[in-house]
Amino acid sequence: MALFSTLSLLLLASAGRAKQTSTGFPSANQQCPYRPASRLETAALLPICPLPGHIGVLPDESANAILWDYPPKCISPAKDKATVPRVDCLFTSTAFRNGHGISLISSTLTTSHIIGVGSFDDEAPPLGVQRRQNLGLAYKIVPVEGKGLGVVARRKIKRGEIVMSDFPSLLIGTGFLGSAQPHHRRRMLKQAINQLPEKLRSKVRWLSRGAEKYEVDAILGPNANTVMTGEQDGEQMHVGLFPEAARINHGCRPNVHSRFSERRLTMEIMAHVAIEPGEEILMSYVPITTVLNERRKYLKDHWGFDCKCQLCTGTKNEIEESEFYRRRQKSLKESIESARAEGFFKDAIVMSGEWHEFSEWDMVPPLAPEYHDSLADLHYSNGDLFNATRYARMAYDGWVRFGSVDDEKLEHSRTVLAKIEKEFEKSLKFKK
Repeated sequence: MALFSTLSLLLLASAGRAKQTSTGFPSANQQCPYRPASRLETAALLPICPLPGHIGVLPDESANAILWDYPPKCISPAKDKATVPRVDCLFTSTAFRNGHGISLISSTLTTSHIIGVGSFDDEAPPLGVQRRQNLGLAYKIVPVEGKGLGVVARRKIKRGEIVMSDFPSLLIGTGFLGSAQPHHRRRMLKQAINQLPEKLRSKVRWLSRGAEKYEVDAILGPNANTVMTGEQDGEQMHVGLFPEAARINHGCRPNVHSRFSERRLTMEIMAHVAIEPGEEILMSYVPITTVLNERRKYLKDHWGFDCKCQLCTGTKNEIEESEFYRRRQKSLKESIESARAEGFFKDAIVMSGEWHEFSEWDMVPPLAPEYHDSLADLHYSNGDLFNATRYARMAYDGWVRFGSVDDEKLEHSRTVLAKIEKEFEKSLKFKK
């Protein structure tokens, strides 16, 4: 799977080298004066800002700090007018996620933020995750005719169930990809792979490869995803390489979709529909509402294949019906957001129901608790506390059953439900 294409990787690698701007670094009169590093050197020789984490043995007073297994390698761009340039460093933790391991290449500011929000903490999984683990692994990676390796269901998978949870082996800031010279970029990426634990390093090197000349480009191009992480004013877009999820092949009518948690640095793959044992697990590499001609062109240009999925090889009527459903879903989604923004909440509620019907007909329904969260908000904004309470309860129950490694949505839903129920009870007492 690759939601970050080869072409995108090459464009980022060649763009933005002429000028590098600072995003969120302390000013010159603070503790970080402008003293750029040489082209590529260890963090120990980099006299710029204190780097997040520790190397070797953790100090007694830093029991919760991050321990890096190798001295961070850092690179700074050519000198420009910026008072303090961004500095990108390679950090590797082989202990991440109980020995899975990760190599992170990002700015020191963004790395500090990622650590600060607890993304590296190995907390006990929520109860829902533990229950799902008791069911056993839901998938296996096997040869698929005409596709190389792919992912198929080991057992029956329920609609809305989390099929796979995967962690990034590499997480790379797009600022680094856009500013580093090609040979420096490849050198840093190669070292990032070499520093991974042996088992994970082997997984990465056995991924399918593109036609690029250099190994790291050939691995990342067809396999990486774009994810958002980092402070609002800092670097948010990163390229993540998720070695298990990367094995999922494309389908224009997918049976799974993904969501990424910054707080847990985890990619979760959820089932749109029920999946039978032995059925291939498929994800769309393009936005689901992309029309047929654009979809085919994008897949050919960016991944180099002509799609032969079940939908693309279906009858003319099947294809035209799906195209109609997707155009209607896209139009309704835009209209819903517009109505919400303009305060026409009743209209947005009606259109939400219609949008949900079309997504069901096209077999790509939304995640139920997310849909119920939206309806609860719309009914609350429309002053209908009865239905707001009903959908808020459905949303909360759905998030409990969902069992994500990230309980942020669950806690938000709990807070919203408590607020709406309190107002609803108060309104009933007032009526009496």
